[in-house]
Amino acid sequence: MVILLDIDGVLVTEPSWKKVEIGSDGFMLFNKQSAENLAFILSETNASVILTTTHRINFGLEKWIEIFTLRGINIRTISKLNDKKALADMSDRATEIKEWIGKNGNEENYVIVDDDTSINNLPSSIKKRWVVIKPSIGIDEEAKHQILDILLNK
Repeated sequence: MVILLDIDGVLVTEPSWKKVEIGSDGFMLFNKQSAENLAFILSETNASVILTTTHRINFGLEKWIEIFTLRGINIRTISKLNDKKALADMSDRATEIKEWIGKNGNEENYVIVDDDTSINNLPSSIKKRWVVIKPSIGIDEEAKHQILDILLNK
């Protein structure tokens, strides 16, 4: 099981005009409810996390594990959507996800947890595995149950 995970609008839910608090690890603090819900999902599913966020280029995987751990989220396995190292090299989120699914999707039970509306441009076979997150709320109870339904009822 795999969670394709965005961060802005999913775990960090502060509006763009508001200053986001930075943790001692140098990264933005997560919405408490979103973090708790993600931690619960991971404990129930033992899913791996693949970072789809543009922030993925900012840190190595060990640092990402530290960031999540400091926020109460234990991740079994974490990786990045692709090996892009600069924003200029990235495509839009939908294209990057479609490429990943083309390589891995038939073999993986996955869910896309994201607020990026470009995902609407993907085929319905992919969109049905997308939980649309409300960017000012994050992973609420409804989203948590949708994610679990997709992962546990493949």
